[in-house]
Amino acid sequence: MININATLVVQLVNFLLLMYLLNRILFRPMLRVLEERRERTEGRRTKAAQLESEAQAIWDDYQKRIHAAKADADRSRTQLVRQGETERDRLLAAATAEADKAVAQVRARLRGEAEEARRSLRAQAGQVAESIAQRILGRAV
Repeated sequence: MININATLVVQLVNFLLLMYLLNRILFRPMLRVLEERRERTEGRRTKAAQLESEAQAIWDDYQKRIHAAKADADRSRTQLVRQGETERDRLLAAATAEADKAVAQVRARLRGEAEEARRSLRAQAGQVAESIAQRILGRAV
């Protein structure tokens, strides 16, 4: 039975020695590498979250700027439309006034020409009447 106990003790010592050596040579370096990888991964995740947050802030800022630019453009467009309408109304009023003036001048000229035509026709009517009367009566007046 001593043989079994001695073998058990030798195997136990071998096992403990193997565990110590494996721990020293393999497990500690492997755990250290795994810990370094975990730290790098966590650092990269933190950096990625930070960059994503910054990107979102930049995106939000650009969206605000775009919205403000659109609002400015709408205000400018509305103002230009108002100015255009005002200018159109002014030009239309000026054109209407000029057209009214031209129509009044044409009417005055036509009245003058009509009056002159009436006078001319009256004079001619008198001459025609005199001529007809002379022919009817057969004598010269």
